[in-house]
Amino acid sequence: MAGPEGQSDHVVFEQVGLAFGRRPVFSGLNLAFPRQKITVVMGESGAGKSTLLRMIGGLQRPDRGEVRVAGESLADLDETALGRVRRRLGMLFQNGALLDSMTVFENIALPLREHTEQSEEEIRRMVHQRLRDVGLGDVDDLLPGELSGGMLRRAAFARSIVMAPEILLCDEPFSGLDPPNVSRIEALIVHLNRNLGLTVIVSSHHMASSLRMADQLCLMRAGAAISGTPAGLASSQDSTIANFMGEDGVSYLAGLQDQPSAGDPS
Repeated sequence: MAGPEGQSDHVVFEQVGLAFGRRPVFSGLNLAFPRQKITVVMGESGAGKSTLLRMIGGLQRPDRGEVRVAGESLADLDETALGRVRRRLGMLFQNGALLDSMTVFENIALPLREHTEQSEEEIRRMVHQRLRDVGLGDVDDLLPGELSGGMLRRAAFARSIVMAPEILLCDEPFSGLDPPNVSRIEALIVHLNRNLGLTVIVSSHHMASSLRMADQLCLMRAGAAISGTPAGLASSQDSTIANFMGEDGVSYLAGLQDQPSAGDPS
């Protein structure tokens, strides 16, 4: 379970409960996401990974409990105040969510044009900076359909960070990618975390990449969560962790036990 909230916690779930009709999703969920770290949320389909990201963005309200983002309780905010919090978030949706009829440049510029008073010169400068951040060049006039799968995902990352967020939410960023592009997107997430100082929260089924890049792992089960560093989870005696990770995952985690840890499991 998550420990007591501290200044290093950027997002906190406290006793969060949620059900869709008669189907419970969370039951007393306690979880903290450390500032400027990469947390990977894992679990079986239907465990609530995408729902958790939606709750951080204020797109899904809990039935009970509290979600705090950068110290603000979302339950206390009206839509105007919630919009202010959302501007601190970047969201990468599973399908990329780029508009097919607009060029890559227009897609990335769209949030700046809708939500800021920046000049076209400033917008162009920021769009190109974000394209450089994700390793893309000479794509301004291309349509999303003219990009490869990996390039399309990178363009979606550029749009998700164009408003200079503090927190980046990534829903299944490796979905549908071949192994080389999985490695590229993994490296990109680490780059954005290390170089831009983003707090990154990722939902993923991709075990190998999750174990390599995570500062914290969060395993969703039975409406609650187990969280800790990869090395910390490697030493856990909890059979649920071993069963979920499988032999390959447990072997990989075991190899991390002698490496320096970013912290103990919460």
